[in-house]
Amino acid sequence: LLGMIVSYFLKDVNFLSLQFDILNTGVIYPDFLLIFVIFFALNRGDFSGLWIGFFAGLLEDSTILRFSDGTDPFTSILGLHSFAYTILGFTLGKMNRMIDRENTSTILIVVFSATLATRLLVWLLMGMVNQFYSSYSFLSTALYTAAIGPIWFALLGWTYRLGGGNR
Repeated sequence: LLGMIVSYFLKDVNFLSLQFDILNTGVIYPDFLLIFVIFFALNRGDFSGLWIGFFAGLLEDSTILRFSDGTDPFTSILGLHSFAYTILGFTLGKMNRMIDRENTSTILIVVFSATLATRLLVWLLMGMVNQFYSSYSFLSTALYTAAIGPIWFALLGWTYRLGGGNR
């Protein structure tokens, strides 16, 4: 629980934000909660991935997912990230024995792919509910989250004492 809360609050730390005016990405932050879900899904399996994904998604939905409304420029929809994180946690948990968690390049690829797929799913769900949000970042956030992934994996592994031998 503590790791999930720390991951949640780290997303709003300003010194971790990036902005590329040339690429018109807006401000991007790494998705620490998603890395947290990926870490536990790969290390603990599908059941842990499912439940941690669900609660991490609810935590993410509690404040971040907002998009256009007539009166207020942003309204909150509860459940979109929760749905996406739950599917991701369960799927990666089922695949955990096939993925080498000790290899940095594997972590980079898994985190990049999972972030891209999750953001695409959230964007599609958001578009079906209200409208497609044109400035929702995909690639830049996925790259940044993948770059932070191995570091966060190492810190989570040290904190929760989960090594490569526990499969």
